[in-house]
Amino acid sequence: MTGDVPARRFGATTLFLGGELPGRLEAIRRAGFGATEFLGRDLFESLRGVEYTLGLLRDSGLRVSIFQLLRDLEGAPRGQIEQRLGIAAQILDLGVLTGADTVALAANTDPASSGDTGMILEDLGRLGDLAVARGMRIAFESLSWATHLADYREGWEIVRRLDHPGVGLMLDASHIGALGLPFDAIRDIDPAKVFLAELADLPHTRLDIPEVSRSYRLFPGEGMLPLEEYVRALEAIGYAGDYSVEVLSDHYRLLDPVAVAQRAFDSMAGLWRRAMGG
Repeated sequence: MTGDVPARRFGATTLFLGGELPGRLEAIRRAGFGATEFLGRDLFESLRGVEYTLGLLRDSGLRVSIFQLLRDLEGAPRGQIEQRLGIAAQILDLGVLTGADTVALAANTDPASSGDTGMILEDLGRLGDLAVARGMRIAFESLSWATHLADYREGWEIVRRLDHPGVGLMLDASHIGALGLPFDAIRDIDPAKVFLAELADLPHTRLDIPEVSRSYRLFPGEGMLPLEEYVRALEAIGYAGDYSVEVLSDHYRLLDPVAVAQRAFDSMAGLWRRAMGG
């Protein structure tokens, strides 16, 4: 391993930049990123229509690392699961339009959801079938405030037991770090089942986890998390996918998107060099 920065594997969400979509995509491209996370809201932002938006995306030259976002599906109350799978099918279809091959599923945060393993496996299996039928995959993300699967090690156990070709993991360093969980357990995960690795740092604070996660994330190396350990663990298992910076911050959305995107890329490049010893 070397300290050479694999810029093509670096991505950024559109969500942490202010301004309109054309400027956000251009800022991400100019900073040196090879990929972007794309959101449903991005598709429908412009009054000029979806085709215009898809043209902007194509012209940017950025790959779509993941399409965001499915929520509150696995373990949903039985009276709601069919409706939620129907919504999931529609979101998967939108993801296909963008050229993405993966859609994110955030772990269920509904207090009424069930933690029954059999039910969760059944729901994820049905969702995986919907994805595979469209040439897509589902990346399951353990949210740090999820009702039942907040711990990424539990999320991995579900994915491992399901053993579905269309279902894997999205690992988010900030959700892992918010709970004080060790990064070393990543070394027990099959790298073929890690569909995306997200990066963000966190401040020292007494604010609750959801508030910090949604509004006060920091760029890698600017907070308290040992993110070098995160990168080393992923590289040690042979992870070859994208690293995507997902820094959700009310403050950064008020600043010049070009400067913010460049700061994001530089922080990721610095983290890579430290982690790889370059």
